[in-house]
Amino acid sequence: MKGHVRSRNTHIYFCRNVITNPGLAAAMANLSLMEGVHVEPVPCGGRIDPRYILKAFEGDARGVALITCPVTHCRMLEGNLRAIHRIGLVREFLAESGLDPDSVKVFVPDNSDDSAIRNSIADAGRFAAALTVPAKEVAQQ
Repeated sequence: MKGHVRSRNTHIYFCRNVITNPGLAAAMANLSLMEGVHVEPVPCGGRIDPRYILKAFEGDARGVALITCPVTHCRMLEGNLRAIHRIGLVREFLAESGLDPDSVKVFVPDNSDDSAIRNSIADAGRFAAALTVPAKEVAQQ
């Protein structure tokens, strides 16, 4: 589309169950304010289909992050462990395809404290910032 240049996005998916209070919701909302960052909740990080992540790369994604529940506090018992496995599968596929496997990352908080969850959200934001190409740079390419 001429005249309209979009930034190269980083997609951040997060387990709805990890956001347990307004403070964490605000931290997640701040991610969506970053240029070129697309934030979307998923019912459970462990239920995200690898094809869904790959579909983001078919579009405009330069990277994909997934924020899950803390390891010992998953409401779906082992959803976060399944998420780690599924991200591993995506990374393998990307590597086999000649793409950067480090463009996909899962962020699992150390524990259920708000500060640990906030740290994972901040880490996902730094990951996104490192991968996102601003719209004005895309226009120059």
